[in-house]
Order: sequence, then structure tokens, then C-alpha cells
Amino acid sequence: MQELVQQVIDKISTGSNFLILLPQQPDGDGIGAALAMRAFLKKMEKEVTLVAPGLGFEQKFNFLPDFGQIQTNLSVTKNLVIDVSNKRVQIEELSYKKEQDRLSIYIRPKAGQLEPSDVSFRSSNFPFEYIVCLGIASLDQLGDFYSNNTELFFETPIINIDHSATNDNYGQINLVRLNSTSNSEIVFDLINNYEGSLVDQNMATQLLTGIITKTNSFQHARTTPAAFVKASQLVSLGGDQQEIIKQLYKTKSLGLLKLWGRVLARLKLTPQLNLALSEINSSDIEKAGASSNDIEGIIKEMASELGMAKIFAFLIEESPNSTMCFVASAIPLDLVSVFKVFHPEPSVNGVKFRVNGNLAFSEMQLTSLLQGETDKT
Repeated sequence: MQELVQQVIDKISTGSNFLILLPQQPDGDGIGAALAMRAFLKKMEKEVTLVAPGLGFEQKFNFLPDFGQIQTNLSVTKNLVIDVSNKRVQIEELSYKKEQDRLSIYIRPKAGQLEPSDVSFRSSNFPFEYIVCLGIASLDQLGDFYSNNTELFFETPIINIDHSATNDNYGQINLVRLNSTSNSEIVFDLINNYEGSLVDQNMATQLLTGIITKTNSFQHARTTPAAFVKASQLVSLGGDQQEIIKQLYKTKSLGLLKLWGRVLARLKLTPQLNLALSEINSSDIEKAGASSNDIEGIIKEMASELGMAKIFAFLIEESPNSTMCFVASAIPLDLVSVFKVFHPEPSVNGVKFRVNGNLAFSEMQLTSLLQGETDKT
């Protein structure tokens, strides 16, 4: 693993222009790690662009330093390069005229005559030397950004940084550390291996936010001793733990609290599956006045507050033929694989997917797939 860290450091040292990418709907860990990585590269006088495709990431992280530097879209194109040979004739002046349906470029030689054979055309390279993917288990998690820019990914070396066991190892360098609790820990170690003194107060707050959100303020069952040590180091470097806790855990909306009451009232426990499940319908959301962020926040509340279970499911019946399911797990479980028949997408602390059926049918499908996974072990 140390060899992979050194490879990443070597690429960072020699490169000059980097694209940092986050998946659609990144969590606080991804956002914190990416912002710290951006700041690190900036301190090394590199050109850096940070993109989280789409509009999925939560605005509650806008208290983080440089949050506004995250772009939600990017037009990645190559330039057309016109090469004019001056072996025979020296160039004196270049001008252009823009018309409605064309652009005319005029090249005046000092003497003599330019021939068509003196002019050639080519495409430039993409502007980025390296792509840094943070917390992206597979490139499909980039959605349309990947499908619209496949040539970029084929031509540009990828540095893949993640801690997920489901990572596809698609990069030229795959710094995938399964024993880390968060991507922020990996980035912190990476910076320390290069030059620990580069970590300033802003970077410490960004990385600490990542660790705190990923471990649910150190309450997650998979929180490691190393996570505590790194968090302590970041606090000593100026990481504002009090502000992080205030912003992330003491600002629950009224809509979320109302919805949480309805979820608790309909809670079902299945001990043999270590499952806590609750179901509501769209009218419950309307009555609670809950937002989309509140809805996704429910599964996080379940994982945080319902310690009697290890797997958590939250089902919303949108219509008699459509149910949205959110599932999270406090134990190592490949939720994308378990529910692959429904084409799940990453969500807060887990996955989300839609089932074509009502609540009863969706619950039966979900529990059946979880039972099948339990029977394998």
C-alpha cells in the first residue's frame, strides 16, 4: 500500500493540471476529502478543477471552506489546433473575421506565398493530465458525465482513491484502502506522506468533517481506532469540531422531525435479519412538509438511532405501482450486489432503488433478497 501512496505522490509532483471528481450525490466524506485534496494541490501550485456532476450534494455542507469551488458540471472539449509551417515563409500577421455561419482566419506572410501544404490541422489533448476519482466505486456512478466524456477517461490517467470493497479498481493507480473508515483518512495520510505541515486549519476542518460524517460522529460500528487517532490529530491542527457538530447534527428541520415521528410509529423489526424497516406513503411526506433532503436523511437517522438492528430500510409508496426504497447497513454488506435486480444508486449511507409495486410487495422483495444473502453466510 505504501508503494501505491508513493506512486500517487510522484504523479502529483510531476503533474500540473488535475481534475478531481466526486460521484453523484456525494456524502460529507467525499466532499471533505475532495476539498482538502483540492487545497493540497493548490498549495503545490497546481491547476485544479473539482466537479460533483449533477445537483445531488447536500447544501448543508456549504459551511466548509471553499465549498463554493465545487462545480456541478463541466464542458470538457479539445481545441482544434491549426499549425502553419514557417520553414519556407515567415508569418507577419494573423487576423480573423467572424461571420454568421463561419469564421475566416487570415495569415499574412512577410514575403512569398503560403501554400495549403504549409497548413495542417489537429486536435489538442484534453486539458487535464490526471483525473483524481474520490469515493467512486465505478465510473458509472458519474452518470451522464462519464457517458458524455468517455474519451476523456480513455485518454487521461486515473488516480482512484476509495475505501469501498465494491471498488472496480478501474484506475491506472488504485489507492483503495479497505481498512480505512473514510476517504478523508486516506487523503490525510497521503498529504502527511508528502508534507504534513501543509495541512492548515481549513483542510483540517474539511477532513474532520469527512471522518465525522462517515462514522456518524464516531458511533458507527465500523469506526476504527485509526479514525479516532486521525480525528484527534485534525482537531489539534485546528479542525473545528464544534462547528461541524453544530452544522450537521443540531440543525434538523421541522419536516425531518415530523417525518421521523411517523417512521418510528410504523417501525418493524425482523430480528433474524437484523433488520429495522419502516414504511410511509407520499401523503405522509406532504403532511410532514418534508423536503427531499429530509427524506434521504431518514435512513441516516435510522442507522444512527436504532442500535437494535444492523440493516435499515425505509420505504415510500409513491403510487400503487411504485415504491422508493432506501437501504443502509452497519455491517459489511454489498448492497449494490444484493439489490442489483433493481439497479440501485448510491444514496446517503447506502443505496436507493425503485420497485414496481406497492409497499407490501416491495417489503416482500426486499426481505427475500436479504434472506437470500443471509443464507449464503
